[in-house]
Amino acid sequence: MLLGFSSRYEKVYQGSVLDLIAETVKEALDMAKLEPKDIDGIITSWLPWIFDSTLAIGFPENYISEYIGIRPKFTDLVQYGGASAVEMFYRAYKAVKSGEADRVLCIIGGKGTLMKKQLREGGLERLSEVELLNILRNNPFDEFIRVYQDMDPISFYAMVAARHSKLYGTTDEQRALLAVQQRYNANSNERALFRGPLTVKDVINSRVVSTPLHLLEITYPIDGVLAFIVGKGISQLRSMDVISYGDAVWPEFFAERDVDIVYTPTIESAKKIDFNLNKIDAFEIYDAFTIMVLTELEDLGLTEKGKIGKFIEENDLTIKGNIPVNTGGGSLNMGQPAYMSGIIILEEAFLQFNDMAKGHQVNGADYILVNGLGGWNTHATTLVIGEKR
Repeated sequence: MLLGFSSRYEKVYQGSVLDLIAETVKEALDMAKLEPKDIDGIITSWLPWIFDSTLAIGFPENYISEYIGIRPKFTDLVQYGGASAVEMFYRAYKAVKSGEADRVLCIIGGKGTLMKKQLREGGLERLSEVELLNILRNNPFDEFIRVYQDMDPISFYAMVAARHSKLYGTTDEQRALLAVQQRYNANSNERALFRGPLTVKDVINSRVVSTPLHLLEITYPIDGVLAFIVGKGISQLRSMDVISYGDAVWPEFFAERDVDIVYTPTIESAKKIDFNLNKIDAFEIYDAFTIMVLTELEDLGLTEKGKIGKFIEENDLTIKGNIPVNTGGGSLNMGQPAYMSGIIILEEAFLQFNDMAKGHQVNGADYILVNGLGGWNTHATTLVIGEKR
């Protein structure tokens, strides 16, 4: 089902975003031994300003198809924010299974660093200033919610971390321990942007960006693209199926929800998963911030709500441990392409399943759970991949 994949991640990519896409797609096609004419489906995602610094592109799936020379009979545009990559894989799988397409090319990423550059050149420091100026809107009530110049989205996840600490006593040190364990994994991954020794003390001593989150608990935005092809045909890759899938959409902005902010939509998407989590060999968990991983692991059911701090202390989440989590170091160490960590965790699942994770391979990675979160905890996609037997 997975015929080929490729990615390119750079701190700052010097070419255009279309060049970045073309290079990455060619590598994915080469792995699949296909040409553009063999592709009859395309799925992409597009975030305003993040993709290539424009605030709008008409019909992005057509825009990209034309540039790389494919003529699809099936198209889809996934707007799940950070969870989009994971959702795209499932939709491509479903399209092929239903006969809507034979080979679907999925493309996700962009040059998010352009937005940061333009903000600074425009004399603005924060995305929330753009939202306050009504240039970019995320919901119908921005003028009522965006009263202060917060550090969107860092401030939101800082509130989640502060709330989790207040309700359950989760400590800075427990969140830092998660960062340390992911760094251990990154140290064996030659593609990781950040490598080297890291201690709990290092994380705690890094500067506070938004209380209580420290610098080393926050992913670093980079440029990058992931391209993958799902379809019928012979592949050099291992036969991969969707073993179980669940998703959830919480459209209300977080202040309007009837659930506490320490819960994520994963608590709903995980209920749709029909698979024994004790049989999962590796967990790839959305990790733009340490607190996201902690709340997702709770909502997946690995431990009770409020017990994650103790869980982190009592389990080894490294590639040599009893519950391997974010086996390549996650986006905390790889960087976050186009502000969407789902790209990193989905590709790591592909690598692990195909025994291609050089240096950070988990032995016998037959079943992998990928959990994507996006849009200030508005979307969740939970996926178990493996080989049907």
